[in-house]
Amino acid sequence: MSDEDSSIQVSGLDGTESAAGSTPVRRRRGLKRSSAACHRCRQRKQKCDGKHPSCEPCLAAGVTCIPSERLVVRSDPCCECEQLRDQVQALRSENERLRHQLDCPVDSFQPEFISTPVLEVPLEDPAPPLTPSSSRRETQTNSEEHVAYSGRILLPTFRRRNTGDGANTSFLTSPWHLWHGLNADAGATPGVSLPSYLTDTGEFAELFFARRWPQFPVLHKPTFMKDVYGPFITGEICNGLTKFQANIVLAIGASEKSRTGPGEVAVHDRFFEAAIQHLGAVLASDDVSCIQSLLLLCIYGSNEPERVDLWYTVGLALRLALGIDMHRQETTPCGSFVQEEMRKRLFWSIYTMDRSISIAMGRPTGLQDVDITAALPLCLSDDQLLQPRETAVPSVLPSPDDLSTFLHIIRLRRINAEIYTALHAAGNAPVEGTNPTRYHYLAMLNAWLAAAPRYIGPTSMHQTAEWQQIAYHQAVLTLFRPSFVSPVVSVDGMRLCADSAISLVSCYHSLYAKNKVSYTFVALVSLFMAAITILYVLRASPLLRQELTREVTQSNVASCAAALRRISGGRSVGERSAQIVERLGKSILALFEATETVDEEVDTEFMSWFGLRCQQPSVESQTTPSIDVAWIDLLDEGFDLRNNFYSDAFI
Repeated sequence: MSDEDSSIQVSGLDGTESAAGSTPVRRRRGLKRSSAACHRCRQRKQKCDGKHPSCEPCLAAGVTCIPSERLVVRSDPCCECEQLRDQVQALRSENERLRHQLDCPVDSFQPEFISTPVLEVPLEDPAPPLTPSSSRRETQTNSEEHVAYSGRILLPTFRRRNTGDGANTSFLTSPWHLWHGLNADAGATPGVSLPSYLTDTGEFAELFFARRWPQFPVLHKPTFMKDVYGPFITGEICNGLTKFQANIVLAIGASEKSRTGPGEVAVHDRFFEAAIQHLGAVLASDDVSCIQSLLLLCIYGSNEPERVDLWYTVGLALRLALGIDMHRQETTPCGSFVQEEMRKRLFWSIYTMDRSISIAMGRPTGLQDVDITAALPLCLSDDQLLQPRETAVPSVLPSPDDLSTFLHIIRLRRINAEIYTALHAAGNAPVEGTNPTRYHYLAMLNAWLAAAPRYIGPTSMHQTAEWQQIAYHQAVLTLFRPSFVSPVVSVDGMRLCADSAISLVSCYHSLYAKNKVSYTFVALVSLFMAAITILYVLRASPLLRQELTREVTQSNVASCAAALRRISGGRSVGERSAQIVERLGKSILALFEATETVDEEVDTEFMSWFGLRCQQPSVESQTTPSIDVAWIDLLDEGFDLRNNFYSDAFI
């Protein structure tokens, strides 16, 4: 072989050929994808072992290792967006369903029970014989945990009304329009569940018996704490009725505590949600227990009218009471001393609640006084009811723990009902010379206020001197304001209305300063109607306008608007009320700037037009000065002072 032939070609490591005798070319081996250099090693152009979560060079340097983008697995953002879109669509569908339920006519809404089938017991299982009563109790116990109520009771009290086009709704009282289209502003926070235990539930129960029991003594405290609250709080097996009563009492107590502790707002709403889960068991219970539970529901609804249909619920309780003849003394069944007294307490609680709600909503009362023969309960405390009948003697001095407050409220409700029947019933015709009737009832109210019990250490707002003054002044307002019987009021009667309205506002300021009252349906509407009455009197009487100055009137308007906003706690209904008062106040202040001569003490033309529009459609065409545009809008919205509205309805 020649030297040329001996010159062979050798393949290099990389597959290239090099001449014999030359140095082979060695190239670096390629890195695997899993060993791609991190961000720091790539910038420094050094080797990287690709370990996770940190490579060796970065670990030795003590810096954060940022892996290569080729190794990062990123989720598809479109997938998360689709999930969020599905959630939004589901919430929109639920919102539309609830709106449709609220907008549907009341007559088309039918109460229904949503039940889950109960598992059947095999026939071959042995079971002891049951008596009819025990069989009925067992059936209720087995089914009550599987039944949830959905019906009129849980509808808003002042819901939308489909009255048709052109329907005259000015006869409706102010709450219908103040709460029109508004839902509960301070509802429970979605997704927050009620804790299985709370350290201060005992405080909630004590607050109920201290603050609301003096007004409505529907429960016997020792019996409730032993038979209802005790088993409920210790986690024993309880039926649906026990769970409802325990939760609704805690809801009322938590609502009272929220006046001083804003953090408890969601708690009372959660107790209410837990209570209504067992409302089906309440309606399936015996009559007395059902009446007790419905009244407890009304007590909670008096502060939250968006959550409970007060008119329907108290009417249902009243019909149940009449069905077992609780209003007749001669049909009272013989029983223990506690049972007899609690039966009387329960009936008169229904009586006061019915009077309050009926008059507040401008509707007839459910029971006339002439049909009642039941005796009043004795002025005893709950502990005294446990004593023998012979030794239970009422105390000479009133005590916050006895029924002195409740008995005094019953007397007031009887006077309110008589005033309503005599002056504000829709079927009454105008009558001349009603002043003797008015002053007769005024004397009764003066006697009621003079006989009011006084307490050294009141535990409830209803035991304070300010509340007694508020109830008195509100009754005076309803007594002397325009009515069906007397649409035009004398200047003396209007002066009494103005004085009582100003005093009522001052009493609410005093209670608010003492932190005794906060946002309630009662306080807000009572304060609103007092402010409207002050402005109405100044508009209807030129003589009374001359007794005040523009600065004093402006101060009164600002004071009323500020109190409405404070008591409402920023809710929409409070802001709506304040705006109405401020607009009417501007129209009244404009009258002070105009020079006028007092020809008459009362503007009978304005008073007749404003008070009789519902009864006389011809006055709708009456020409009204431009200064009364605000009053025209107020009347069109339904705030007619002629109406039979008593804003101390639940006081």
